[in-house]
Amino acid sequence: MPLRSCDAPRAFASLLLTALVWAASPLSAQTPGASLDLSPVPAEVVFDEARSLYDGDLYGPAERAFARFLDRHPRHLRVAEALYYRADAALLSDDPVLAAALFGQFETDFPGHPLAASARLALGRYYFARGDDERAEDALNAALARPGPPALLAEAAYLLGLTHRRQGRTDAAVAAFERAAQDETPTAPAALYALGTLHLNGQRWERSAGAFSRLQARYPASPENAQAGLALAESLVRAGQLAQGADEADRRRPTLDRDGADRAALLSGESRLRLGDARRAEEALAEVSADSRFARRAALARGRALLMLGEPSTSIDLFRVAYAGRTEPEDDAVAHEARYYEGIALKATGRLGEAADRFQETYDRRPDGGYAEAALLELGVLRYERRQYAEAASSLRTLIDLNPRGPYAGEAARMLGEAYASNNQPGRAREAFQLAETLGTATAGTRAEVAFQDAYAIFRDGRYADAIIALIRVAASDPAGPRAGEALFWAGESAFLNREYARAEEILADFLRGYPGHARSDAARYVLAWTYFRRRDYARAADAFERFLSAYTRSGELVPYYADALLRLGDAYSVLGRYQEARLVYARVPSATPDRQGGDYALYQTAQAFGREGRGDDAIATYDRILREYPQSELYAQSLLAQGALRSARGEDSLAVASYERLLQERPSSPAAPAALLGIADVRTNQGDLPRAEATYRRVLDRYPSSPLTADAFGGLADVLDQQDRGEEIDIVFREVDGRLGDVEARSRLRYARAQVALVAGEDSVAVVFLEETLAGSPPPDLEADALLALAGAYASLGRRPDAIRTLRRLLARAPDGPLAAEAQLRLADALFASGDLDGARAAAALLVSRYPTDEERAADALVIEAQALRALGRPDEADDRLRLLLQRYPDAPAAPAVREQRPDLAPGSPPEDAP
Repeated sequence: MPLRSCDAPRAFASLLLTALVWAASPLSAQTPGASLDLSPVPAEVVFDEARSLYDGDLYGPAERAFARFLDRHPRHLRVAEALYYRADAALLSDDPVLAAALFGQFETDFPGHPLAASARLALGRYYFARGDDERAEDALNAALARPGPPALLAEAAYLLGLTHRRQGRTDAAVAAFERAAQDETPTAPAALYALGTLHLNGQRWERSAGAFSRLQARYPASPENAQAGLALAESLVRAGQLAQGADEADRRRPTLDRDGADRAALLSGESRLRLGDARRAEEALAEVSADSRFARRAALARGRALLMLGEPSTSIDLFRVAYAGRTEPEDDAVAHEARYYEGIALKATGRLGEAADRFQETYDRRPDGGYAEAALLELGVLRYERRQYAEAASSLRTLIDLNPRGPYAGEAARMLGEAYASNNQPGRAREAFQLAETLGTATAGTRAEVAFQDAYAIFRDGRYADAIIALIRVAASDPAGPRAGEALFWAGESAFLNREYARAEEILADFLRGYPGHARSDAARYVLAWTYFRRRDYARAADAFERFLSAYTRSGELVPYYADALLRLGDAYSVLGRYQEARLVYARVPSATPDRQGGDYALYQTAQAFGREGRGDDAIATYDRILREYPQSELYAQSLLAQGALRSARGEDSLAVASYERLLQERPSSPAAPAALLGIADVRTNQGDLPRAEATYRRVLDRYPSSPLTADAFGGLADVLDQQDRGEEIDIVFREVDGRLGDVEARSRLRYARAQVALVAGEDSVAVVFLEETLAGSPPPDLEADALLALAGAYASLGRRPDAIRTLRRLLARAPDGPLAAEAQLRLADALFASGDLDGARAAAALLVSRYPTDEERAADALVIEAQALRALGRPDEADDRLRLLLQRYPDAPAAPAVREQRPDLAPGSPPEDAP
């Protein structure tokens, strides 16, 4: 480090010792014209007295004492020393004129003396300490112009660099510091530190990194290196050497105090975040103390790291820490950025309303902030996706007005056009698209874009049949156009939503063939798989969902396609009886989504699979996991209900009732509550406790009259009353319950229940009356399908085949892919055959085989009916082909043994009839 002027004599004690030795040498006194002074005692006394005054910091008296010594003993051995100390004492007593003259005399008289360089440097030190930069510069340059010890020359260069820095002469200061740092001297570390600091303050990051790197490499144990702290790390980071900067910050952190360690952790974490190493960034940022002055910045950066790691829910709390307590009207930069990224995280977790609020706050609290425009764009897109088109347009318009030529303006103009078009404002939409064209972001062809938006508006209105036509027209008008693929996808989606699954399959297959790399490809594969699922073609659905999952790119949709596809794949496996595969797929669901979304359903379906496999203990244990891990789940009550049903089926009546009663106690308002009460009634019926069973059935009817389980409760009550020889009370109960019901749907359900009782009793005519009343009351779709199937059966039993056929066709028209469609199709074929309509029976049976090939039992029965119809039509060869297909495709179906017995010649591998 540089020395103050007053410290010079002590700092150079070693040099003085050398000077004394030199002065004692006979050669030292051999100056021209001089002779030796041989009276040492008086001279030494005078010298020692002067030195004592000097050492006692009495510089004025010391100067005069040394002057007397020089005056009295001009030829003494210690003349050079005395002259040096007199000059230095004059300097320290604020007489620089005298000091300069004396130091000049010293250099003239004793140019080779060891103190000569110190003499030249002394004035420079003095003027520097006094802040007299002009004289300091002259003196230090004079010192550097003559040879001398490297240490003294380095100090002179260092002081000159400090002088230039104080003068604002950066280039000159850099040159001086570089000279001071050339040699291995005590001043070199200070020079390198000053050089690095000078470059750092001037934002010359690469040069500051170079200086601090040299300091660290050459003088690792120096105080200056310790004082540098994170300067090298910061310089490296600012120079773009992020990995090296982060490593340096990590290396320094253990040696720093708490504040420095926090700053090092922040620097490391932010650097690694910029490098995309989110995991190491999060680990470093977690080390920043919660009460540190860097805590807010660390929380912001750590939240961003967690967001990159796919943990948006956890990141939300950190973003809130970053802007917590900001009561000022305007956010600072950290709070501003934190609010923006919290919006991104909230959007990723599906909390779209909160996300919109946060984006709005980002703009409102700092309209000129770096994230204001991005927040407005996100807000506009989010509102657009939520169909808030007017609000979306307002946000996007604000963004464009804020910065018409900014980086987000073009995209905002394009989205603004779509928002206007979606809000039935085609004129404004065209203006916005024209602006987007000007900014270079509009998709080609404004007219095509507006046409697409018009067609898409029809889709959003729910007019799916019309949307199919309009969207296909857009795609066909320009198959290579920018919106053709998008239009074709939404046409397929429209067909799917219109329950035209075959057409949806055809359109989506065309889309995937024609636009394989389209942004909607994942969604198309997903919808295509759903078409098979809705058509109950579970084998093809499983294959389609597998293909979707293997190709899925997770391209940022809000709909959790990936997790939902896993769930549907598991469901398809379950229906197909591939329970182990189903359970493996369900196990993948919790880790596939934020906050383990869908994990409760996956566990529930896993338990169901265990139950179907006959592994009751595993099923019950899995239901218990739902109760423990997902106490707020909608499946909580369903799990208790399923446990009760499973225990009841195993004959564990008391445990079953305990599960049902727990459900009623903990979730009394759950939709599963009626089923729990009904389960208790069924257990009591099975136990023969008819009075208590009756009371419980009545409680179901009284407490839950609008429940879909009304039919079951009414049927159970009828059975219990019948067992007690009180069947005449059934209609009394019916009228009592019916009189209390004001809801049309509930009354429809009650009539359906009464019809079921009549059907069980063989009273088909009574059943027809109640079923016709059920259907006249606008029942819900599920009840309508059940009622239509039951009514068709009652008509058939009464011999009213035309009515049965008409009712079955009505059912198939209303729900062509519903759960009862295959059964209705089979009954239709049978009724047509029985009525003598052989062609109609054959066509109905063939349609069932083609539409529901995986429904083995019904498909096999349909093949039998088709064969019978063909034989009756005189087409025996075709009839045999159908039976042969039955034996090949469905060898385990219930109909197969009878066919094999009657026609063994049709079995696979049988010899032909004319074989020997």
